[in-house]
Amino acid sequence: MNMAPNYGITNNNEDEALLSSTDEPAQKTVKFAAATKQQLSISIPQPSDYTRNFNQGSQAAIIRSLRAAGVKFIRFATVDAYNTIRCKTVPLAQLSGQRRTNEVSSPLSNPVSIAEICFAGLPTSADVPAAPNLSSRNVLTLQPDFSSLRILPYASKTAMVMCTAHNQQTQELSPLCSRGLLQRVLHSAKEDLGIEFSVGAELEFMLYRENKDGIMQPVDMSTFGNATTLNEQEDFISTLYDQLERQDIPVELIHSESAPGQLEVVLSYSDDILQLADDIVYARETITNVAKQHDMKALFLPKTSMMAAGNGSHLH
Repeated sequence: MNMAPNYGITNNNEDEALLSSTDEPAQKTVKFAAATKQQLSISIPQPSDYTRNFNQGSQAAIIRSLRAAGVKFIRFATVDAYNTIRCKTVPLAQLSGQRRTNEVSSPLSNPVSIAEICFAGLPTSADVPAAPNLSSRNVLTLQPDFSSLRILPYASKTAMVMCTAHNQQTQELSPLCSRGLLQRVLHSAKEDLGIEFSVGAELEFMLYRENKDGIMQPVDMSTFGNATTLNEQEDFISTLYDQLERQDIPVELIHSESAPGQLEVVLSYSDDILQLADDIVYARETITNVAKQHDMKALFLPKTSMMAAGNGSHLH
């Protein structure tokens, strides 16, 4: 006799229980033991069994969103003790492939490492600087902070994310990590002293251009608060502002400074000091690259001439 599938919790039939479906596909997936007066139960998974790894899901969404925006590469970056950005680029396709094949469950977590010695300011003149306590054999893994992820307007196929540096074996934050140092200072100030900060930044730089004799010279001989630089470099200023805005870097003010060809970009005050530090790094990179687009060179050197004012990087 054919009977419809019984998916009940219990079976108390006195003579015989037929609890398997005659539908063959169902037989492959649903099998119940049947016996006279046998108590049957179904194990219902707990909600925790269905919990999704949100970190993995978020990383998958980031990869898809970047790909949709035309990004091909991600730079994982950190800043060393000499204010040099150290970064490595990973093709987005490589990260996406690792995720699809389950080779790495969270491919964005710490995809690159960098030699510990680089944090001492590895120069171009030697493979290893004179840093007796650091070794070129030791490497630090870079763990990204995705709140700092930006698509670079001057290199639109690339996104960059700022990272903290960690011991490769223990994953502890390295004492050499400048970003980690700032985090520790902010945490200690708040927890130990009850102090929090609101900070604004002023970025000064000089614009130089090569003259007909191949000599680099300031683009003008203007002075503080003068309209000359603003008028003559309006295209540069407009492009710079647009690219900073696309990276969510708030600009409060732009004006000419005291030295020839010198400008100052003022970033708005922020209570998120770590984000402000990121904004400064991204802004300086943007200034440098926009200047190149306009056939100029932006100099952040503290001093370019003993006869002119220097460049400052002021925090208030």
